[in-house]
Amino acid sequence: MSSHVPLAERMRPQNLDEVVGQPRLLGKVGVLHKLLAGGRLPSLVFWGPPGTGKTTLARILAQATEHPFLEFSGATGSAAELKKFLSESREMPLFRAAAPVVFLDEIHRYNRAQQDILLPYLERGEAILIGATTENPAFYLNPALRSRCQLLALDLIAPEEVLVILSRAWGRERPDQAEPSEVLEWLSRWAGGDLRSALTGLETWLNLDAQERTLALLQEALGGRMMYDRADGHYDLASAFQKSLRGSDPDAALYYLSRLIRGGEDPRFIARRLMVCAAEDVGNADPQAFILAETASRAVERIGWPEARIPLAQAVIYVANAPKSNATIQAIDAALAAEDHPVPDALRDAHTAVSRDAGRGKGYFYSHQDYERKQDFLPEKLRGTRFHQPLRPQERNWQDRAEPDLARLGELWNQWIDANPTGGEVPVDSWCQTLACSREALARALPKLAQRKFGLERKLVAVPLIGPA
Repeated sequence: MSSHVPLAERMRPQNLDEVVGQPRLLGKVGVLHKLLAGGRLPSLVFWGPPGTGKTTLARILAQATEHPFLEFSGATGSAAELKKFLSESREMPLFRAAAPVVFLDEIHRYNRAQQDILLPYLERGEAILIGATTENPAFYLNPALRSRCQLLALDLIAPEEVLVILSRAWGRERPDQAEPSEVLEWLSRWAGGDLRSALTGLETWLNLDAQERTLALLQEALGGRMMYDRADGHYDLASAFQKSLRGSDPDAALYYLSRLIRGGEDPRFIARRLMVCAAEDVGNADPQAFILAETASRAVERIGWPEARIPLAQAVIYVANAPKSNATIQAIDAALAAEDHPVPDALRDAHTAVSRDAGRGKGYFYSHQDYERKQDFLPEKLRGTRFHQPLRPQERNWQDRAEPDLARLGELWNQWIDANPTGGEVPVDSWCQTLACSREALARALPKLAQRKFGLERKLVAVPLIGPA
């Protein structure tokens, strides 16, 4: 079967049952089924990657609710043309019975002032807007328009779901020929969640000369896109990327970044992985890492490919080279695992006289009056619990403000000198734990006790490496 109509258009679903993917929206309790069951169609904005069904869903919803369908593109039409288009459509007899669905593709192409053109038509009920955009509506739609629309995010189509449609298309186009399973499986991964691209790739295969039709030739014709070796290649690369960052190997991290880029990965996904790593694997050993990763994420939202590779690479190099510590994730997980206990009365809200009469707030000391005064803030049964255990000197700097108790340190020092009259390695870590201070604070205090009887030195010790057997 041949036609001048593209295969992707010929395969466009005619009802929700034919649509694949988007289980969150199309499941039995999904939003779209609920909208159709109610019989009333509100204004919507679909946002998500290309080829995920935004236009298809708009057409199906309009048809199912018996609303006329008008299609306009922000990529090809100006705001003035849209206003004229709406005014002229309103006068057409067909639209006097039911408000038309105005499908505005690439709605983000209009600035916020131009989007205001739509507001009067929505407020008077003269039109139902279904917008489509690949950009986050929070950044590109003005608040007045967003408040009048339900925002529905569409996800990439999974490879196995793409494969269902490719098989369906092959059955329609070549019902008398065996299905080229290797080709369809490759296309399902190559498309990277873009169903339109997958069908276009299949159409390219069908148009190749039958005598020269090979997978290698198809790959050459289509070029690079989602070129993962297996369906789980996406997760393998993402895992290798984050583990290289955690392992402080910037070259490996850049390599896997390049593989994700060449594979057609969504730059927002890469930025999210980078932010997670900066928080989980670097944390407060270098807080600047998370700030740079988050800044790179915002840059990605604004500039897109190919320029987005530059701030991503900058942040990747920084995060990979930053000192590593997982003390933050260990601290929050330890806190989440702790049992619930009543908030101490001294810390409970005491804004009202009734609360104060009940004893709330009693015993609380305003910390700004004396920053050095110690108070217990944890519930009584948790006092003394340490959720945050700093691993790196950079994280211990916060404890550096707490100088050790000199009297208690003097006792420890004298006991140790009596046992080690010729000196030796001072048990710094043990004393730090006993005195609840940092190594740096202890190092400042010890010279006062040595009093020229002992010298203190920092050692750089060379340890022989064990070579391969």
